[in-house]
Amino acid sequence: MKNTNQPRLVRGFTVLELMVTVIIASILLSIAIPSFTNLIRRNQITTYANEFGTAVNLARSEAAKRGTSVSITSNNGTDWTQGWNVNIVSSAELLRSAPALTGDNTFTSGINNTVTFDSRGFTTLGAEETWLLCNANVTAGRQIRIAVTGRISVREITPCL
Repeated sequence: MKNTNQPRLVRGFTVLELMVTVIIASILLSIAIPSFTNLIRRNQITTYANEFGTAVNLARSEAAKRGTSVSITSNNGTDWTQGWNVNIVSSAELLRSAPALTGDNTFTSGINNTVTFDSRGFTTLGAEETWLLCNANVTAGRQIRIAVTGRISVREITPCL
């Protein structure tokens, strides 16, 4: 006969322990998710700024390499949010195309919808041009400047207006 007075070996968790763990995890997630969303939005802005910088450097280097003018043109006036194209001016050959930005991102320039680089890699703007890359839900954005010499600079700005 078995002895029923000996304690049984129990393995696992009780329902109460599992419920406490789930409650603590949900509280921690409710605190972490909003800041994680802002991190994703800030990273999107940085990625878009880097993509535009790459397009500017491509246009500049191709202009110097080919000895002809290369332009970056917005797909929608001075609102660059709809994307842009890098083209050789004389043949209209498309070198690169960027899709529209996603989410609540905006990308605008002051007055220009085209930046053209001559065969020396200089812009034909006549003055430095500035673009603003912002997200409606994030206070910081990126300011992108192209000097007449073709040099690009990117810096974080707060607030992004």
